[in-house]
Amino acid sequence: MMVIILAGGKATRMGKEKAIIKLGAEKRLIDLVIGAVNGASKADSFIVAVTKFTPQTALYCRSMNYRLIETPGYGYHADLRYLLHRYHEFISVACDIPFLQSEHIDALIDFYSEHHNSISVTGAVPFNMVPEGINPLPLPFSYHGQKLVACGLNAVTNSRHSLPLVFHDPLLAINVNTHSDLQVATQYLYKYYK
Repeated sequence: MMVIILAGGKATRMGKEKAIIKLGAEKRLIDLVIGAVNGASKADSFIVAVTKFTPQTALYCRSMNYRLIETPGYGYHADLRYLLHRYHEFISVACDIPFLQSEHIDALIDFYSEHHNSISVTGAVPFNMVPEGINPLPLPFSYHGQKLVACGLNAVTNSRHSLPLVFHDPLLAINVNTHSDLQVATQYLYKYYK
């Protein structure tokens, strides 16, 4: 399946374009995400979706020869609708989830395929697994009595039906939305990957 990496947000909480922020002295957030996408056996290709609010991200992506599409930048849901007019189904990945793994993407595509491509899928993590210091955005939601947090990995379709795919991986709940989130992500990077 096609993967679209969403990198067009205004980043009002961070004050700078999130996709090109480096995690510690390591790679940029978008490169960590693209590494996971490139390693996913079920992902065909990827496009980075940028907006007028992310000119530096677009410039960086062009320098790396990443394929780009520009969306209007009217907000998350409006941009998804814009993309759905061009691609009838795709995997959306937020550019700010540094601990995304190829296995997460493949599992989501398998789950989507098992449901005969007739639904949308929201990747989620149990709320009680969210690492301390991370303030999950968007807000938690409930499904069959379980409190979940969306993790920025989705199968997007025009279907009105959506199911969560629950990952029991606390690191997947780390979205870098604030400077505090960036500090927590950096601590986990050095704790688990050094």
